[in-house]
Amino acid sequence: MNVAVIFAGGVGSRMNGAALPKQFLEVHGKPIIIHTLEHFETHPDIDAIAVAILPQYNDHLNRLLKRYEITKVRWLVAGGSTGQESRHVALQAVAAECPEETVVLIHDGVRPLINSELISENIESVHLHGSAITCTKFNETVVSSQTQHIDGVIPRDHIYAAGAPQSFRLGEILDLYDRAVADGENNSIDSCTLMNHYGHEIYRVDGPRSNIKITTAEDFYVCRAFFETIENRQIAGI
Repeated sequence: MNVAVIFAGGVGSRMNGAALPKQFLEVHGKPIIIHTLEHFETHPDIDAIAVAILPQYNDHLNRLLKRYEITKVRWLVAGGSTGQESRHVALQAVAAECPEETVVLIHDGVRPLINSELISENIESVHLHGSAITCTKFNETVVSSQTQHIDGVIPRDHIYAAGAPQSFRLGEILDLYDRAVADGENNSIDSCTLMNHYGHEIYRVDGPRSNIKITTAEDFYVCRAFFETIENRQIAGI
């Protein structure tokens, strides 16, 4: 069984005062969260979807799910005060009904430019290696700096940026979230960080640079440009 775990509990505090949380802002006529969910909805290997969302937006999201005929959402859980808490409660909801061997693909609700190939590669990597961390090659010069003084330049040949999905066996990743809470860690950056912290081997899956996370207003405009490029390619038959 393969389950997408989508966390969309943010309030969009870096989106310059948007009226709605960023996941509900529209790009090309649809809310960002719907674009994201549609990729998992239409993928033949995804059996169900869990979404962690702020409780006050439950009704709004339910209306959107009906309007856009998203039928695979099986769990709608209240997001926590941090990303870690949101991911944790969603995993717990899935674990209450699914076996430990279930493959879970943990993904940001505000990464709407994922594609079916990347979903398939994540699932395959979990079957082969037990994990999949979607990464993109880092093309900029990387420096180390604790103040305005640059302490050093890091060779970028083997530097990647970890994104999402981040995919695992359900039992293994939920155990690490439980351990993190027991150890007093409540605000880890992502699942990749937890896996590394507890000494587990993790494996890379290469993803497209277009698979951006919409955090700021600038990200929103970049995302919109990517959608326009995709649309133009479809019109041109490329």
